[in-house]
Amino acid sequence: MSETRLYPGVKDFASDSLWVEAAGLIRHPSYGSALLAYCDAMTARVPKLLPANKLFAQKQRYLVSFILICLHVQWLQSRGPAPSLALLQRSAPGSSRQIAALISGLRDRGLVTAKSLETDRRTQVLKPSLELMREIAQSPLAILSSSELFAPLLPIRPDDLATDETLLAHWLALSAERYAVKDDLFGPFPLIVRHSERDAGHLVFCAVMAEALRQRQGKAIAGSLTYRALAQRFDVSRQHISNILDEAAEKGWYCISPGGELALMPDDTLLQVETWVAGQMAHYRRLVVAIAGKSAGVAADAGDIDQKSDVLSD
Repeated sequence: MSETRLYPGVKDFASDSLWVEAAGLIRHPSYGSALLAYCDAMTARVPKLLPANKLFAQKQRYLVSFILICLHVQWLQSRGPAPSLALLQRSAPGSSRQIAALISGLRDRGLVTAKSLETDRRTQVLKPSLELMREIAQSPLAILSSSELFAPLLPIRPDDLATDETLLAHWLALSAERYAVKDDLFGPFPLIVRHSERDAGHLVFCAVMAEALRQRQGKAIAGSLTYRALAQRFDVSRQHISNILDEAAEKGWYCISPGGELALMPDDTLLQVETWVAGQMAHYRRLVVAIAGKSAGVAADAGDIDQKSDVLSD
């Protein structure tokens, strides 16, 4: 792994307990294997019946869904107003028209339901389904599972979390609330941010990163990163893949050869991803501890999340 423990983008947060914990995760000798496991998990599941690549694998649509989950939980806990379309349009990124169209599409697929508020029949309460929450939680759950390859098992296992509608909703809501307070887990990572702005961009990058890690192990898969292979794998056009890879090469993030092989993966790119994933691991593991405490009757909120979780001893 890289000698530098954290990507410079988080230098202003490096003394925070979460990032101290993240640095400890990176130093673990099995961290590289866990990082590869995360990338493989993200790229292994590409739904055919539910076009999740189109619905959720793009930042704005993903965040709207994430925020809806948070608003619904806050309402259930009497900490916020009913999660109506109007409230979501005021709270989430994007134009009112874009958000309305997304919610309409999610309702058509049964991923969001709407029911009149008993005290005000004019207000339609939007409720995210468990299926939608699982889609939004795909990356966080993969993060948890990969962390358990080398860190202590969690009080709530990832598979159990994925099947419990209440726990999953509260877990995701706590994450959204922390993001609203402090954006040190996403904004400081330009490569992650930019790929997330493109349809299936994060999935494409995970495929590239997996190949880089395999290359280090002498297990590279020849031709796995051609435009055709990636387009078919993630159900997007070859031109779309070309746009993603061309921009990455122009920015110096990585370079794919015409034959679909990884030609360049700078240390700075590896460090950025190592740091981002480790931060995600520390963050989401802390949230599991928080909701486990809440289910045991111990209060927790976004302000508690920055407390050290002691999930991995140095």
